[in-house]
Amino acid sequence: MGRRSALSGTRTRRRAAIVALPAALLLACAQSPPAAPAGGPAGANPQAPVATAPGPLYALLHRSLRVPEGAIEVLRLHAQGTQIFRCEAQGGALRWVFRLPEAELRDANGQLAAHHGAGLSFEHVDGSRLLGEITDHVPSPSDNTLPWLLMSTRSYGKGALADIRYVERIDTAGGMPAAGCDAAQRNQVLRVPFSADFVFLR
Repeated sequence: MGRRSALSGTRTRRRAAIVALPAALLLACAQSPPAAPAGGPAGANPQAPVATAPGPLYALLHRSLRVPEGAIEVLRLHAQGTQIFRCEAQGGALRWVFRLPEAELRDANGQLAAHHGAGLSFEHVDGSRLLGEITDHVPSPSDNTLPWLLMSTRSYGKGALADIRYVERIDTAGGMPAAGCDAAQRNQVLRVPFSADFVFLR
């Protein structure tokens, strides 16, 4: 009886662990990042936070950020710029609502290669362009930092971005505003510095 009881207890603990893992993942995805300092006057430039090392749970979550099988990395650029928000009424409260990004993308030698802007667009210095659409995202490993994204893209023109099918935004730092703004800030614009790596895949 003692052995049978011990085996039953082990099975119960294993089942509980299996059930608990998805619950932990859902909780991690649902949690909002801690609020940043108040937005301040129009055009304010809060200092971007320093990224921290990813933990084990983040590594598990990041496995979902995958492009379809067969996609090949052809270009990787580092972005430095701002995420632009406007203080607007949303859901019965005033919030910083995302409007567009503005960033310069540079290659490994520090040479300007592309611009990132409205409509999740990318324009290379050779004239080729992309329009992106978010298809997946996971939380960033650090607080008050933009999530990592997977975008499917449509390409235009001939050049480095021709036939690019997907773009990943990873290794982000900064870019998140405070959760709310106040009546004195209504309709003001806030620019929050950020950096990230963009990976272009065919």
